[in-house]
Amino acid sequence: MSADTELLPGDESDETRDTDAFRPRRRRGFVWLFAALLTLAVLCAGAAVTVWGWPRGAAEEETAAPGATASIERTTLLREERLEGTLGYAGGGSFFARSDGVLTWLPEEGAELAAGQRAWEVDGRPVILLRGDKPAYRTLEPGAKGPDVRQFEQALAELGYGGFTVDDEYTQLTAEAVKRWQEDTEGMAVTGTVGPDQIWYASGPVRVTGHEVSVGENVAPATPLLTTASTRRVVRLDLEVGDRDLLAEGDEVTVEMPDGQAVTGEVESVGDVAQVEEDEPGTGGGGGGKPTVQVLISLEAGDEGAGGFLDQAPVEVLAGGESREDVLAAPVGALIALSGGGYGLSVVSADGGVADVPVETGWFSDGLVEVAGDGIDAGTEVVVPE
Repeated sequence: MSADTELLPGDESDETRDTDAFRPRRRRGFVWLFAALLTLAVLCAGAAVTVWGWPRGAAEEETAAPGATASIERTTLLREERLEGTLGYAGGGSFFARSDGVLTWLPEEGAELAAGQRAWEVDGRPVILLRGDKPAYRTLEPGAKGPDVRQFEQALAELGYGGFTVDDEYTQLTAEAVKRWQEDTEGMAVTGTVGPDQIWYASGPVRVTGHEVSVGENVAPATPLLTTASTRRVVRLDLEVGDRDLLAEGDEVTVEMPDGQAVTGEVESVGDVAQVEEDEPGTGGGGGGKPTVQVLISLEAGDEGAGGFLDQAPVEVLAGGESREDVLAAPVGALIALSGGGYGLSVVSADGGVADVPVETGWFSDGLVEVAGDGIDAGTEVVVPE
């Protein structure tokens, strides 16, 4: 092709396509490609920062977010003591034979006897339990006078027998009522009189706790037959003299039964005679333990059946003692051990940060601990274990 030949569109030769006229256009293509790749890289970096944040080395370390928190409160702390006691029955005593003969019947251990029921039998003759505080000591018959007559007539009236006046005189009307009672009681001779070998007085229902003799044995007056207690359940505990201020008559306490049931009790009495428990033989002890006084606790009405079938059982008595008022308290679980010694709290600041603050501790009570320290006040949020 000559130099004078006119070039038509599409007829460029290879040499023509490589001329300088086309080089600027190729450079502009590379610039646009580089700019597009750079923009894409910036966008990807921004997305990475948005999702994962700046690398830890490139920005300030974040404060760990606190877990569960609780507020410090201003309250009253009560010192509560756990004391070991024994569940049992109030009172205690023995029944004795009042005549010679063969013992022909005894109530079973654990049986509860009420007024009007048989207490035992000698030679097939029953001895009947009556309500009264003084023992029978003579035969009562028409013409007898005295306070023992009044006690018997009162007991007879409580069994539903009447027709006489309850007073200090045993009249013929009394004798007629006695005959009706004897007729209704199997094994009793109908005489209209009553001897001390026919009745036994107790201040209320009793529970048989043991036998002193066996049915079939010969007995004589004053032979022990039964050991008994009242049917009222109580708790006894030996309180160290040094803790005497923990309990006072009339105080309300909580009694935890062996099965975990908690019932309410009231201090009925606190002994005023100190006793020291003797060492068991062969233990090599040094003369006993600390002096104690006995405390008797009655159970609230409706809770006397707590403890089920157990005649005796160990229990725990929760007694409140001294109190501290208007103190700052935090959950015990919030306490942390500081590396330099002592205790502290992980305090949550207003912006969500957490700082360990040293504190002084005081009383512990019911899951709370008394605390004091710089920046510690009612409402301060602290971290507690989840």
